[in-house]
Amino acid sequence: MTNTELQVERKDTGIRILLSVLFMFVVHIGHTVIGAVTLFSLVFALITKRPPGDRVRQFANRTASYLYRVLRYLTYNESEPPFPFADFPQELEPPAPFPPPRAGDKQEQSPMENRPTPPEVTSLH
Repeated sequence: MTNTELQVERKDTGIRILLSVLFMFVVHIGHTVIGAVTLFSLVFALITKRPPGDRVRQFANRTASYLYRVLRYLTYNESEPPFPFADFPQELEPPAPFPPPRAGDKQEQSPMENRPTPPEVTSLH
């Protein structure tokens, strides 16, 4: 039997329609969250000259993995509804490591690292 010969019960289709409407809102919220995390990461990198921390990157990666599962469900590429009707998905891929600084690249120090150390205070007693 091919996919075109399979029949889906109307009750199952009705439930899927309701869940799909719910998950369309979830996708919209998820895109907003990913946008906010991206903006935060860019501003953080601009100010600190460092990439965002592992927790931020993992959060964004897990959110992207979840949105991928939702989109698969919405497009009939997955039959089981995603979280909260199933476990939250694991990351599809781990975040990529950042390359080490290239030879010749100067790493700037913060103003606090360049200041002279104060002299030691000795006791007068």
